[in-house]
Amino acid sequence: MLEPNTPASCDLKIILASSSPRRIQLLQNLSLQFEVKPADIDETVPPGLSPPQIVCELARQKGEKILSDLSFAPSTRYLIIAADTLVARDDEVLGKPIDRQEAIKMLMSLSNRSHSVYTGVHLIMTAPNQGDGHLSRTFFGDTKVVVRSLQLEEVEAYAATGEPDDKAGAYALQGIGAFLIDHIEGCPANVIGLPVPLLVKEMRAMGVAVMGL
Repeated sequence: MLEPNTPASCDLKIILASSSPRRIQLLQNLSLQFEVKPADIDETVPPGLSPPQIVCELARQKGEKILSDLSFAPSTRYLIIAADTLVARDDEVLGKPIDRQEAIKMLMSLSNRSHSVYTGVHLIMTAPNQGDGHLSRTFFGDTKVVVRSLQLEEVEAYAATGEPDDKAGAYALQGIGAFLIDHIEGCPANVIGLPVPLLVKEMRAMGVAVMGL
């Protein structure tokens, strides 16, 4: 299903502006056919933005970068899905650790307390005719994660697995890092990389069928 003003002969191609295996898997779980095109941006944002504003701005930049590089095919409409995820503790953004020692320090700072995971998503639906304006939607998911009381020895053992090396906040909910978590409040998929229920809602609002609806 496409929007009413879209020609019936207009094909829809979905592009995921990310090479994240976790985001790829989450979209595949929805039985969507899509192309992966990572967006190469410098990831700078204006100063003073809140964590939700940061992820939305970075998602927007990624989506716009893919749009600017897009080679339009005849009778084809594109849906670009761009996302960015960050971990924030008391509004302090926790990025990817630079080394194992920083990963250990970061994880211990999360011990026995809660933090928030935000994922911003920017959707761009290209117009059926290149001269028309494109449609876009920006939204974010917010999940509260509560880490149990951690012992230094187990955190060191987890860091030694290498899993925290490229993860914001130095853990992966979908991986070994699940043993660190006491509970979460909100969408688990949002922590993994996409707020799936929100994404489905917004895609359907743009006229894209998901799981047959």
